[in-house]
Amino acid sequence: MVGGGWFDAGDSLQLGAMVEFLRESSDGFKELDSGGDTGFEIDDVVVRFGVRTATGAALAQSLEVKLQHSDETSDETYLGLTLGDFNADPFRRYRGSQVDVMDVEHDTYQLTHRIDFTPNIDLTTIAYRTETSRVWYKLNDVRNSANTGWVGISAVLDDPTTFATQYAILVGDPLATPVISGGGDLRVRDNNRVYFGQGIQSVLGLAFDTGGLSHQLQLSARYHQDEEDRFQQDDRYSMVNGDMVLTTPGAPGSQDNRVGEAEAWAFFVRDTIEWGDWTFVPGLRYESIDLTQTNYGTANPTRTGPAMVTERNVDIWIPGVAATYRIDDAWRVFAGVHRGFSSPAPGSNVDPETSWNYEAGLRYGADSIAFEATAFFSDYENLVGACTASTGGGCVIGDQFDGGEVDIYGVEAMASYDASGVFGWSIGAPLSLVYTFSQGEFQTSFASSFGPWGTVTAGDELPYLPEHQLTLNAGLEGERWRANLSLNYVSEGRAVAGQGAIPARELVDDRVLVDLAGEFDVTENAALFAAATNLSDEVYNVGFAPAGARPGAPRIVMGGLKLRF
Repeated sequence: MVGGGWFDAGDSLQLGAMVEFLRESSDGFKELDSGGDTGFEIDDVVVRFGVRTATGAALAQSLEVKLQHSDETSDETYLGLTLGDFNADPFRRYRGSQVDVMDVEHDTYQLTHRIDFTPNIDLTTIAYRTETSRVWYKLNDVRNSANTGWVGISAVLDDPTTFATQYAILVGDPLATPVISGGGDLRVRDNNRVYFGQGIQSVLGLAFDTGGLSHQLQLSARYHQDEEDRFQQDDRYSMVNGDMVLTTPGAPGSQDNRVGEAEAWAFFVRDTIEWGDWTFVPGLRYESIDLTQTNYGTANPTRTGPAMVTERNVDIWIPGVAATYRIDDAWRVFAGVHRGFSSPAPGSNVDPETSWNYEAGLRYGADSIAFEATAFFSDYENLVGACTASTGGGCVIGDQFDGGEVDIYGVEAMASYDASGVFGWSIGAPLSLVYTFSQGEFQTSFASSFGPWGTVTAGDELPYLPEHQLTLNAGLEGERWRANLSLNYVSEGRAVAGQGAIPARELVDDRVLVDLAGEFDVTENAALFAAATNLSDEVYNVGFAPAGARPGAPRIVMGGLKLRF
């Protein structure tokens, strides 16, 4: 639901306000063996207030305040299925995930000011702060049979024969014999994290001419801070007649107790230069980032004792340039070269992720036809992999890994056409196509404890990068209504780096999904809508990360009312 608008407040000012509210909820499409919801509830509210000078003011200015708050509760898990169980019932969930739940609270505060000193000089300044609290309580591992350690849930699902005891406990088999006398064989991690990010950025815009060149110059400076505070624990549960029973609560901070911080200055200059039929956009960015990790240790929950502090500075220059040539009113050719960069995490000793990215293409647009084709090539000097709970693979959460040189290349094509003229219709008939071909290969050989990579041989393909992706859309649009049919195809892929035939336990299914959506304007401010996704109820495996096979969503039908005021 959205409401708002601008209104005059005297001869020289206008006031504006807007409110957006979104509520989403679902009881989920998976079925817990023990019963219960597997869905989510999300509430999101955005409020904007603004004041601006009236049209024609000598010194045009605007000030906008944005406030956003969201709450989410998701009965979601990282626990998937063995391949055999997936083939039998892809929407099943084991009893070992019955207490898994994620609670998130997020707030955004943003203040934006713009002033036009002259028609050719403007300054925009944004001050912002975000705060996020996220607690994801989820199954982490199962006690090993020797009672000396733990087996990750991904290892259990990859090999349920070797880990038959752990699999039986995880599934919730009432006949399963506990590893430990008295239980406590399931370990559930309280992933308690608090984040904030804040900063201020100003962009000065200058428009001017030099000889036959027209310039749109931007100069920017930004100061930014962010922080991630991890204060986590592990609780231990027993599986008793198919129900998880808490046996040993963990002490807060006893699993992870550390704070990662970043402080950064960034400056950039970018100029859009028009010269006849040519447009050039050169740019240069400089970033200086100070990274700090403070590890208080799991035996220091009050954070009053000594801590291990790791500090690091990263400085990087990031250049780029793009060019476009106008052949005529319809045809354009373009090309670009840009430096890519991703900062390492606080406490990490890996090299920064850096790359050179190249693209070139052709664009056409006239009447009701538009077309664009782009060839791209990304030359990674060092690809960085980050171990998270979502990547799985048995690595230590937070660790990062150097992947060395990687090449990613391909072609993307887009086309659109309104076919109404062909049939002589008074209604619109938009058609569109988007196709992407992509390949990604490691250029060096190495051994890694990062699950999606493992032992890599030069020439291995990147995981989770499908070779072909195709989307077709066909629509009809009347004065008060619109409908659209969409077909999406994604080719098969691999869950672990490799080459040649993909093993069944690493095969991400190809799929063809068909969606249908429609909308009808009841009044100027109200519209009815309906949508059906995955019309054919296609069953497919989207991946094996972080633990076990995971299904895509089945057929989902929804409808509602949109209000604008």
